[in-house]
Amino acid sequence: MDLRRSFAEYLKDLYRRKSRRLAFRGNTREELFAWQKETRLRLLKLLGGKGETTPSSDLKRKVVEETYDLSIERLFYQTRPGLWATAYLILPRGASFPVPAVLCPPGHGSGMNQVVFEHGRYCIYKQYPLEIARLGMAALVPEHIGFGERVGTANDSSHAFYYLSLNLLGESMMGFLLWDLQRAIDVLTSLPEVDKERIGCYGLSLGGEMTLLTTALDDRVKCACISGFFSSYASSFLSEAHCGCGYVYGLARELEHADIAALIAPRPLLIESGNNDRLFPVDVARENFMELRKIYGIAGADDHLVHHTFEGEHEISGDVAFDWLKKSLKSA
Repeated sequence: MDLRRSFAEYLKDLYRRKSRRLAFRGNTREELFAWQKETRLRLLKLLGGKGETTPSSDLKRKVVEETYDLSIERLFYQTRPGLWATAYLILPRGASFPVPAVLCPPGHGSGMNQVVFEHGRYCIYKQYPLEIARLGMAALVPEHIGFGERVGTANDSSHAFYYLSLNLLGESMMGFLLWDLQRAIDVLTSLPEVDKERIGCYGLSLGGEMTLLTTALDDRVKCACISGFFSSYASSFLSEAHCGCGYVYGLARELEHADIAALIAPRPLLIESGNNDRLFPVDVARENFMELRKIYGIAGADDHLVHHTFEGEHEISGDVAFDWLKKSLKSA
């Protein structure tokens, strides 16, 4: 008798019986918008609520590199009292400011330096923030807690230590990452080079997850591209082990990927899936995209939802996303 398999089957049955309690079940635009208003509050509560505010006046800027077409700056700003974050700001040189901006949250890995400077044969990010800036937009790449330059001291440098400690204190790492990104949006809206009414978001993997959550809960994000994440909790986090920071207590019981994405409607949303992405299966993404498409239809925004599949693995494509972002932010 395979005792491990028996519990795995039990988990699948538990999911079938108890998942998606907050999924939208209405039929009209008015019902959808009322559901969105209530569900955003429920989702925010699951993630731990809002963080403590800090003044944007604490922002510090330093140019670190300039090329003929781009300027790269390091920013430092507070996300919570006494807690500082850093980010790369990439600006197009010679642009007529203010310009639209795209928030680019990193995935799991080496953090913002990997996203901006990674190169070589197996580059999964393809330096996509630089490509965004070359199209005349600003790009902001913030460092997540526990990654890259925010790993802390030698005694507390484990990302796992951070999210497990937050659980012990009744907090969610997803909630902390979300608040950090909302503070990053605060920073973007304070910059004279940025048009605060035209802000988008584009991320891969954990960055795709944070793009989903941030856009769902913050309407300052006018359009979004979710890369290498949108599928379902059933086919990813409940199918095989992922990083524990993404396991928010009770989340799949209330909402699935498609339900959270429904909170974005009618704002423009592009979903990017690699045909060979083992972590977030493309066939599941296609199935749940069709469900999400019905929601966008109810919102009267069929043409605001796109699913781009490409020949690739767990990686950024950009083949459609770059021009799509520019077009979507131009009309925002």
